Amino acid sequence: MKREFVMGADISSLQAMEDNGAKYYDFDGKEKDAIEILKLHGVNCIRLRIWNSPKTSFDRGDYCDLKNTVIMAKRIKQAGLKFMLDFHYSDSWADWKSQMPPEEWAGQSKERIAESVYTYTEEVLEALKKAEAYPDMVQIGNEIGCGLLWDFGKPEHPENIALFLNQGIKAVREADGERHRTEIILHIECGADTERTEAFFRTLEENGVTDYDVIGLSYYPYWAGPYDKLQKNMKNLAVNIQKPVLVVETAFPYTDVSNDDTPNLVTSKLTIEAMGLEASVANQRKVTEEVIALVKEEENGYGIFYWEPVWYCVRGVGYMKGAGNEWENQAMFDQTGKVLDSLHAFEA
Repeated sequence: MKREFVMGADISSLQAMEDNGAKYYDFDGKEKDAIEILKLHGVNCIRLRIWNSPKTSFDRGDYCDLKNTVIMAKRIKQAGLKFMLDFHYSDSWADWKSQMPPEEWAGQSKERIAESVYTYTEEVLEALKKAEAYPDMVQIGNEIGCGLLWDFGKPEHPENIALFLNQGIKAVREADGERHRTEIILHIECGADTERTEAFFRTLEENGVTDYDVIGLSYYPYWAGPYDKLQKNMKNLAVNIQKPVLVVETAFPYTDVSNDDTPNLVTSKLTIEAMGLEASVANQRKVTEEVIALVKEEENGYGIFYWEPVWYCVRGVGYMKGAGNEWENQAMFDQTGKVLDSLHAFEA
């Protein structure tokens, strides 16, 4: 069965943005729901992260919990879009730099943590099922190239990584029942590193992780390297791992302007050095179009997700409580909430 190409966006900040006064305007100047604007211009799938018991995100509240994920998932489904759920298995950011288990799981044995992964995953999916907002895709862990649920799940203990992943996978398969066939994604950060990517998935297979559907890659070209590295990685995966590939995170800056005291994480200084491209709306569109075209061209290319296009700078919606927004200049809406020309990349 041929899959519909995924034109995705991660909008995990949207509720916090709206509750702190953010507005969104389409090309016609009319205020609209951000989800509607994304859909009108080609986005067909929305990704949300979920944290177990967040306590440090966003000044006004901790939005990426189960309660608010259900609210957002219902909006996504009501808009007629597909929905991808990204389990971090943490109370805060989980990525290649940090994979801290939820506070509630602290001190548990690895066997008990595995049980907690299963139980928590099941509880979340049952809540979404009850709300008629069940995900079409589930990501087990976020950027897990360096493992998950440290210290047990570090790379030197691949058997523990496999134990945790298989419990999450089991929970998804059992929650699916007869009504659903949710695709399971395993996501690593090194989208342009062929050797590391193959080694990671080979090691998983050797340790008994086989029942997943899609390989997820982060690919930020200003960090990861030229497009041909991503292409080489995808070609190698097509031969040696034989799973569809999603670029589940990518982005590019449209400006160097910062609207708060927190410096932007990516500026022209980096993008010019790495890619020969300055931060601009035109280059944001160009880079997004080129990543989409590359993934479409490959036989195993399944789609892309742009990371946080709605997250422009609003006070109180920084990367953690008391902090500013270091990603605002990579949004696809300007500081007034008006959509940028770069969103047209999704109409390809």
